[in-house]
Amino acid sequence: MEAKELLLHSLEQSQGFLDKALDGLTQKEAEWSPTQESNSIAFILWHTFRVEDFFINRVVKREKDIYEIDGWKEKLGTPDKVYQYTVEELKDWKAPELKTLVAYSKAVRKKTMEFLQAISNEKLDEVPRPERSPDSIGVTVGHIVTEIALHVGQIAYLRGVQRGLDK
Repeated sequence: MEAKELLLHSLEQSQGFLDKALDGLTQKEAEWSPTQESNSIAFILWHTFRVEDFFINRVVKREKDIYEIDGWKEKLGTPDKVYQYTVEELKDWKAPELKTLVAYSKAVRKKTMEFLQAISNEKLDEVPRPERSPDSIGVTVGHIVTEIALHVGQIAYLRGVQRGLDK
């Protein structure tokens, strides 16, 4: 299996787990967090796809992200800040409608998959921003895949805390 195929397979697998975790989720459940210093499912979902959008489009492709060019910032009503929120900022973060968040996530993933399907395995070795990081495209996408898997696990866990086994 080539590296590109592994990355594509991992993203597809994580998407399947995410779809299962989000299936039937209510807006109230998406906004719930166990403590004031914890993230909600909505925040984790938003953050996950903002990071994917930012790193694939801005860092790797050196283009604008779809959050900006396709109007998702306005549709979601979320701030530009992607990560490293303070407790106060988390408390003030307003969760967008779950259906809008899911639509954004699908738009980001579609663009990511199109990019990965079109790229050669050799191109994965290129370093897109040598002035900022020694990481190749492949390493950057690998990091994204790992982060997505971690966050999907967090989302599934929070859903489990709220619903149990959901038989």
